[in-house]
Amino acid sequence: MALDFVVSILFVVLFPTFWYLQIFTRKFSTRYYLQVGLLFAISLASGYLAIRLLAFEQTWLTLVGVVGMGAIFIYHAGLCFVKLVLQSDSRYRRLYSANRAIVSYSSPHERLTLRTDDGERLQVIALCNDTTGKSEKAIVICHGAGRNKNTIPVVQTAQILATKYDVYTFDFRGHMESSGFFKADGDTDLDLKSMIDYLKSARGRPIDAIIAGAPPPENMTALFFVKSLKRLKLLQGPILASTAVMRNMWAADADHPLNTPEFVREIPNIPILLIYNEYDYTLRTTADAFERLYENLPATSEKFLLPGKGHMFDWPNTYFLWNKMFDWLAQNF
Repeated sequence: MALDFVVSILFVVLFPTFWYLQIFTRKFSTRYYLQVGLLFAISLASGYLAIRLLAFEQTWLTLVGVVGMGAIFIYHAGLCFVKLVLQSDSRYRRLYSANRAIVSYSSPHERLTLRTDDGERLQVIALCNDTTGKSEKAIVICHGAGRNKNTIPVVQTAQILATKYDVYTFDFRGHMESSGFFKADGDTDLDLKSMIDYLKSARGRPIDAIIAGAPPPENMTALFFVKSLKRLKLLQGPILASTAVMRNMWAADADHPLNTPEFVREIPNIPILLIYNEYDYTLRTTADAFERLYENLPATSEKFLLPGKGHMFDWPNTYFLWNKMFDWLAQNF
């Protein structure tokens, strides 16, 4: 009986409070979890009371109570489900978080599966549609560590470029739908090689140019995440497991992390566009580091500095990036 009383009081307080705040204020516009939490609490309370009323002697009054509480339960549980599952994008969040949102491709596309030389399976999206005025050239878009082919800035960029070119994008190993583990030791070379080999066999041509977006300008061991893993050796397992859950990235520690300055010296003399921000908030790196990296690139390279803080594809960089990409591709293709 005590529980019945507590739940009844809870319902009497929460139900009118929620609907007053929802209808007459705008509190919930930026408080997604509070809104969902109250909907869930009202659902539990009304469902419990509906079940408890069934235990009483059945009269027209208790029947009205059961039907009323049951209707309130169904309505609020339905709203809670919709907000959590179907309308989760209504959650107020930082733009930085929105840049990591995972979405599907709305443009016509084809899904391909490739195998790397060491046996990993890569999931590829191909946007190759016959459109008047399109170039015969193909573009490969590569995501960064912790992102994937389905993060919203990558999807938008791929679909925008697909209006002029055939576009291919894929998940590197250990990301999203591709197998294996990401170790940041240069093993993703084989992933890009399999993509290029496919283009050579399917389209009969080599790669023509590279757009490099904010690659780690130093040895990978200098990155904050990698240094943290090294310091917290005993917690590596839980940290990497949680990364798989939260970021769709299956990572593993590497014995020989990639040294970017040494790697770029081996790049052939083809056009390269290096894009970076004044401060990269993901890599925690200033433009000076990318300037030093640029000095080691082939003479045919070009650099493009994005203003302020950012990270390659992320908004508000995206608009500037698209314009520069189209101009640069038209110039070099």
